[in-house]
Amino acid sequence: MRRDHYKIFSEGTIGGLTMPNRLVRSATWDPSILSTRRMSEQVLDLYKQVALGGVGMIITGDFSVVPQGFLDTPKPFSYDEVKIDGFARLAEVVHQSAPRCKIMAQISADYPGIAPSSIPSPYTTEQPRALSTQEVKAIVGCLAETIAHLKDEGFNGVQLHAAHGGLLSAFLSPYSNHRTDAYGGSIKNRARLIQEIVSDARAQAGDFPILIKMNCTDYVPGGIDINTFPELAEEIESAGVDAIEISGGMWDCLVRPETELGFRPVPAPESHTRIKSPAKQSYFLAYAAKLALGIPIILVGGNRDVERLEEIARRGTVDFVALCRPLISEPNLPNRWLEGQGSSSADCISCNSCIYDMITHLERQEPWVATCLLKHDKQQIKAAQQWLASWVKNNRV
Repeated sequence: MRRDHYKIFSEGTIGGLTMPNRLVRSATWDPSILSTRRMSEQVLDLYKQVALGGVGMIITGDFSVVPQGFLDTPKPFSYDEVKIDGFARLAEVVHQSAPRCKIMAQISADYPGIAPSSIPSPYTTEQPRALSTQEVKAIVGCLAETIAHLKDEGFNGVQLHAAHGGLLSAFLSPYSNHRTDAYGGSIKNRARLIQEIVSDARAQAGDFPILIKMNCTDYVPGGIDINTFPELAEEIESAGVDAIEISGGMWDCLVRPETELGFRPVPAPESHTRIKSPAKQSYFLAYAAKLALGIPIILVGGNRDVERLEEIARRGTVDFVALCRPLISEPNLPNRWLEGQGSSSADCISCNSCIYDMITHLERQEPWVATCLLKHDKQQIKAAQQWLASWVKNNRV
């Protein structure tokens, strides 16, 4: 039976945009964007298939907009140094394939060797350098100007990637931000970077929608947690963003045992494995339930069953639900659910073999397009699971 009457298949709005439904393709790590910075025909076709598959909104994989060498030799920002070759075509392909589907470009500010504070990761003995106030403001400029250019390239909005321990995430977290200037200490100060990015971007791009992906928990002692997250989210809302996507986990948390974390410590901490039981799915829902915001909330993390997602949507706790791994396995999943075909569950089993496939291609400097190994290369599943099990041990130095 078709599910046209379900709330998750009703229209939803973010920042003046109307989406045909409340299903979002969450940002999926894309080496073609992150590394080669070039849209291939294969990748364009992948996004086309996801758009045709019925999601209401697509968020691209992220890319840093701080040019290489930018902080080493101060110079004016040039968008040409960070732009993705053929990125405007991506927006065109999505809009031509599914005219009502919206596409947001996810951007970050990662840069080697720098951090809010000089605090080493448990994986490495290297000490990052703390950014100066002047450098922070330069990074704000990179992000704001890029947002204006992405508007010109035809995207419907942007999402700031401030989750999972990247630079923006590190500024928000008391675990990684020990600054004593205007960008550290209080929640208001830790959120100041986001406020300045949004303010500067609005001055250049008007009411162009700006979303943010942020941690509701870092899963590390002294980090963001369920008790401190609501106040931080309120501060981020006051910064002027149009919607918050709730995620969690810094990669530093993977050195902790499963008995402490409550989930298996394998890449990636935001992508839990062993969640076949519905009770273990939608694992950031309890954090969303703590919020009382005036902007839309997008829930990502272990969303696997349409009936459970409909129940969550009808509670009113969140406005949109996002999926990543299930759409690698089934790009047509939203349409299948809408049409009432097959199981109410996605066929993704959350094994994270796709992460192994992605990273091994990246290490070999080979192109990679999001693939489910369970369907296309079953002989590699054993190798993938062995890699996941030994990843923490092999990456600590």
